[in-house]
Amino acid sequence: MQTTNGAQITKSKKAKIIIYSKPGNGKTTVAGLLPGKTLVLDIDGTSQVLSGYSNVDVAIIDGAKPHDSILEFFGHAKANINNYDNIFIDNLTHYQKLWLLKKGENTKSGMPELKDYALLDNHLLKLVETFNTLDANIIFTAWETTREITEENGTKYNQFIPDIRDKIVNHIMGISHVVAQLVKKADGTRGFMLEGNQSVFAKNHLDDRRGCLQNELLMQSTNENTGGNK
Repeated sequence: MQTTNGAQITKSKKAKIIIYSKPGNGKTTVAGLLPGKTLVLDIDGTSQVLSGYSNVDVAIIDGAKPHDSILEFFGHAKANINNYDNIFIDNLTHYQKLWLLKKGENTKSGMPELKDYALLDNHLLKLVETFNTLDANIIFTAWETTREITEENGTKYNQFIPDIRDKIVNHIMGISHVVAQLVKKADGTRGFMLEGNQSVFAKNHLDDRRGCLQNELLMQSTNENTGGNK
């Protein structure tokens, strides 16, 4: 087993990010605002907002076979990784629904079986870890939901988190460098919360920013070579 002294450890040059918000807040548009060239997988049918962005290539998932389609997309991304700085998967929440709907087609009730939910958990974890091996910035999007947290003293509060399966959401957030909630102010300004609190789960292990504008998710230094990451 190889060990490295802490003084020699450098932060990753490729970011692994989850962004989340309620529908319509501008998650998909972020793909067009990233520095460099971006490959997008459109899962929820919202890529039309990227019209006019020449720095973006879009692939559309086959909703009739979501499992095979996302693996095909991974193969395409891996084979063409030298052409891209960012891989943008939009979005995990809807992918979960498509995957379970497909499983339900094979049952008499039309509903997924109990075992399918465990299979989905394993599949999602493997999927995120597999995409994170690519030599590019990896950005997953999700819609937002809330969870109730009870502290040792009995105090309860609700916290915004990505709408990902309950049993694995902590794991997926844990292996990501950044978990950011996209919010829209009353004046229309959109930005990311990069530091969490009781009400919002967020974290930023790439730098010391606590928040940023919608178009500043990735700093230029994180992606120095634009127009292809090699």
